[in-house]
Amino acid sequence: MITHYDIAILGGGLAGLSTLYHLGKAGHLAGKSVVLVDPEGRKEAHDRSWSFWEEGAGPFEELVYHRWPKVTLHNQTKNLNCEISPYEYKLIRSTEFYAHVNAYLDTLPNLERRTSLATEVQSDGEQVTFRLGEEQCSASLAFSSLPLHLRPRQIKQPYLDQHFRGWFVETEEDIFDPTTAALMDFRTPQHGESRFCYVMPFTPRRALVEVAIFSNEHLTTEGYDHILKEYMAAHWTSDYRIEHTEGGNIPMTTYPFPLRKGNLIYIGMRGGATRPSTGYTFYALQRQLTRLAQTFPDFNKLPPWPSRHIQYDATLLRILQDGKLNGAELFVDLFAGNPPERVLAFLNGETSIWQELQLMSTTNIPVFGSTFVRELF
Repeated sequence: MITHYDIAILGGGLAGLSTLYHLGKAGHLAGKSVVLVDPEGRKEAHDRSWSFWEEGAGPFEELVYHRWPKVTLHNQTKNLNCEISPYEYKLIRSTEFYAHVNAYLDTLPNLERRTSLATEVQSDGEQVTFRLGEEQCSASLAFSSLPLHLRPRQIKQPYLDQHFRGWFVETEEDIFDPTTAALMDFRTPQHGESRFCYVMPFTPRRALVEVAIFSNEHLTTEGYDHILKEYMAAHWTSDYRIEHTEGGNIPMTTYPFPLRKGNLIYIGMRGGATRPSTGYTFYALQRQLTRLAQTFPDFNKLPPWPSRHIQYDATLLRILQDGKLNGAELFVDLFAGNPPERVLAFLNGETSIWQELQLMSTTNIPVFGSTFVRELF
């Protein structure tokens, strides 16, 4: 016997929960049988934080834990202080996100939660089949954020992992400016890679301090902690305690992730929502899912990024991967040569072609131009 659902959500992380939230709020789940499948069950923990910049209020504005109207960027020769209006840099913690979305999902009478891993996921065009343990299931429509594991040597597109570890710290004295986030601070040994720290202060004594590395060689936990310890001592203070830690890895690649196969729709990182050149996902995912809920059940507007931006990102990633320019020079120079709002709009995929030409004119044109042509063909 096959258990059938109208809609299946395979994966209950940010992408899966957001999909259910947007579809439900738009009224598309009424009267439909829905299943949410995740091996971890109901998520509640503070297991990650999502940062992003946007203009105005977003769909989860009430969940913003802190916001910053100013950011700084640093390398060994430049120290930039940027007012980013009309944007604000924002952070949402998973704790509040999970609680808010789960509270809403609890009001949906036809939602079933299954603590299991969906396997053997197949689409025949009209319906999607999958297994939950020994149970065979099907759905008229399914959204999957189950990961597609890529290896850099298996694909022709550029690929870098962004692996990171962060500390939530509290200091003994007032150290931080809660109105200003350090967006990228490259004043840490690079070791032939692009390594930077970022600091998101919540109060003068509390902040999230993280190290992010663009490379395909990962460190041990002790290795990341050593970088953070040295960075804090060199630029902030040695008198602090660590309240909480987080870490993870984000694939950065312009590999053409398939958006759908019949009635199987891919979402989240699996559906290419991550910006290849930065690793940011939250903002583009919410923008994509808001549009999906508005046009449902028309799935012709799924691409999360304009196609030309994917080409820009392929160029930038290849430059970093091949070591033609280092991140400390590339990213800081972008902000040094442009209004910060232009750079942020570009990284959000919100610029016009004219704005993009203005931005490109401030880059190393021989390196970017030759690499762009190479990636294009």
